Amino acid sequence: MSEATQKFPLEQLLNTLTEAVTKAGGTPFLVGGAVRDGLLGLESKDIDVLVTNLESETLKTVLEGVGKVDLVGKSFGVFKVSSEGETLDVALPRLERSTGTHHRDFEVDYNAFLPLEADLERRDFTVNAMAWALSLESADSRHQISDIRFQTSEKSLIDPFEGKSDLERRILRAVGNPRARFEDDPLRMLRLARFVAKLDFFVEEETALAVRENAYLIETVALERVQTELMGLLAAPHPDGVLRALRFLRDSTLLERILPEFKATFGFEQQNPYHHLTLEEHIFAAVRYAVEHGFNPLSRLALLLHDLGKPETQSFGEDGVAHYYKHEEVGAEMAEGILERLKFPLEVQKSVVKLVRQHMRPPLDASTRVLRRFINDLGPDWERALEVRVSDRMAHTFEPNFDAVAWLDAARARALEVSNELEHFDERQLAISGLELVKLFGVQGSAIGDLKKRIARAVVEGEVSNEREGILRWLEAQERG
Repeated sequence: MSEATQKFPLEQLLNTLTEAVTKAGGTPFLVGGAVRDGLLGLESKDIDVLVTNLESETLKTVLEGVGKVDLVGKSFGVFKVSSEGETLDVALPRLERSTGTHHRDFEVDYNAFLPLEADLERRDFTVNAMAWALSLESADSRHQISDIRFQTSEKSLIDPFEGKSDLERRILRAVGNPRARFEDDPLRMLRLARFVAKLDFFVEEETALAVRENAYLIETVALERVQTELMGLLAAPHPDGVLRALRFLRDSTLLERILPEFKATFGFEQQNPYHHLTLEEHIFAAVRYAVEHGFNPLSRLALLLHDLGKPETQSFGEDGVAHYYKHEEVGAEMAEGILERLKFPLEVQKSVVKLVRQHMRPPLDASTRVLRRFINDLGPDWERALEVRVSDRMAHTFEPNFDAVAWLDAARARALEVSNELEHFDERQLAISGLELVKLFGVQGSAIGDLKKRIARAVVEGEVSNEREGILRWLEAQERG
């Protein structure tokens, strides 16, 4: 079968579903992110289908003829349909009513005969409140759903809130009354920031004002959801979009509400010749650089947190220049508290805290000995640490003679070579045992472990080879002083 006529599993599943639902008397629509991304020519993994004119029991029976069906949640109105490893979310139209101040305080009313426009009206932003009419005719002509890129027509696109126009203008605008949208679901304010980053869009003025007025409601949102939205923002591909999103969080007061530790950085003048930006703008610029160069999301998270310890550690020399001694240690403690509070996985917490603590390493002109120590201390996080180091450096006062890309490439190559040699060497791999150290040098108790660590560090730094005789000579030289 040629590529031109091949139906991919997800595409085939959608076409089969369209045919089955239509023949049963229902009307299927593609809704939400798939329509938005399709209009933008982007790949979408967010495939949602809305079906009208079929009661839930009838729809469930129809879907069981298409693939494996799982019910989502307690309300009988959302299904997951799976076939050949692909899954579609299928829902009935619904209305949502807020019942309290918390993110999950709402009631859902599914109604198969609710007008499509009423379902779209409850959605967050106009670019997400469009629908694409599916039909037997369109199924026969094959939607290219493998990466969902399609051309719209007036006949197929349902757009009651002018979402397509907002897409073309790169505008994010709330559906209807923006204050009501955010009061209904405060998480939408963070979703808005994530979409700014993801799409490189701008927030419409009334929508931005409504976020600022309702920012206090973000404190009702589960911290796990805050974590998810924050990482979604940081993982976005557009450097200017991420920078704009971070500034939006700051200007709306959302950032200081989800991360109170950030407030002290706002407008903080660093008063140091190496820094021309206020502290939060330096942090944002470092994150932007990491996004621009496709660095790991954990590197970006570490950069977001890396200088939070500066306000607390500021001191001044006789020349009036500010210094920030041990700000990396204070910042690491703050980062640990933030990551624990937002319920990040333990392995993420450990990695990011380490990156914050070590963000000033290695020196730009690191010797092989220094690089060995760096690799040994960082372990598997060494490459992310290099990403953090260069991003932080490039957010300093501009240095015309510093080629960041060349430095990073060279540092990676050297570090990889050292890493392969060391394989994260520790004292358990020494060519001399603790028992021998006791017999030969008379050390006892905890002093044995301390001495083994000193030897291991010397091996890592290239002072001595990991051979018994060489270690003994080195120890004797150490004793002679």
